[in-house]
Amino acid sequence: MKALFKPLLVLAFAAVAFSSCMKDNSAEQEAEQRRQQEAIVASLAADKIKIEEYLLDNPSEAPGGWQEDDREETFSLLGKTVKTGIHFEVLAVPTEEDDEAFEYEFSSSTGPVPPKVRVNYTVSLLDGTEVQSGENENFDFATFQSNSNIYNGVWLISFFPKSYRVDGEDRPYYGLTAKGLKKGSHIRVVSPSSWAYGANKVGDIPANSPLLYEFEVLNIE
Repeated sequence: MKALFKPLLVLAFAAVAFSSCMKDNSAEQEAEQRRQQEAIVASLAADKIKIEEYLLDNPSEAPGGWQEDDREETFSLLGKTVKTGIHFEVLAVPTEEDDEAFEYEFSSSTGPVPPKVRVNYTVSLLDGTEVQSGENENFDFATFQSNSNIYNGVWLISFFPKSYRVDGEDRPYYGLTAKGLKKGSHIRVVSPSSWAYGANKVGDIPANSPLLYEFEVLNIE
């Protein structure tokens, strides 16, 4: 279960096909890690242009409009800190009752406790082509990573909260919203390819494709 909650940078490395065959040589390892970081930064820069064009052509009608993820990722070998490039719009929020009925939990031994959810979802290319979808589908985040053709970093970023209250302190996490998605939540997320499938072609999704996700949460426990 711990592997589900690795940092986003690790997810990005997986998306650009991190090599497991490197020799046990620190210089070679560092060179490979630098190459990967350069690839991710270049991908984020290229996708930023595509996403900005999409947002201009598709203005949000949500009360808060399109919002930008304010988190940043640090690429230490390059000496760069770069925004994730993710944008989102909140189309609906839970009722007060549904908001109080569920709270994301954090375990000191395993980290965030994975929920079980029932959702409607769609995934589209930025030209509007739908490439994945599901209606009234059940997912268990504890075992979700076994289906890598659906699950990726965008799901984690979208569902989980921005931070957890642990031992009286707020511990930052990777979520977009303060409390995470709950029953009644409806959200659209535009993500660079690095947090989705990166350079991998998956089904009808071409390599290096920024994607539009839409999640409508029907139930969560």
